[in-house]
Amino acid sequence: MADFVKVAVTSDIPTGQLRSFRVGHTDIVVCNTGDGFHALADECSHDSAPISDGDLDGNDIVCPRHGATFDIHSGAVTGPPAVIGIDKYELKIEGEDILVKID
Repeated sequence: MADFVKVAVTSDIPTGQLRSFRVGHTDIVVCNTGDGFHALADECSHDSAPISDGDLDGNDIVCPRHGATFDIHSGAVTGPPAVIGIDKYELKIEGEDILVKID
């Protein structure tokens, strides 16, 4: 059973921003959309680009290479050229700490 791991504090990721972290052997991106924080795999399913180099567009994260978009709430594809979603990770806030659960 995986434990939650602290990756940052909430002030590290301002509203509308995202940031990449390595948890064990897993690269993740944490997004702050104003409605909360979300954690996803930091790898586009289309060409393996780090999506943390991209941008947030509403509830989507946009891959910087070819513009594939993924829903930050589920990891589902919302725009091509990707056809497979990316992993979504459980995240919780304790005080100011951002904790992510990686299996």
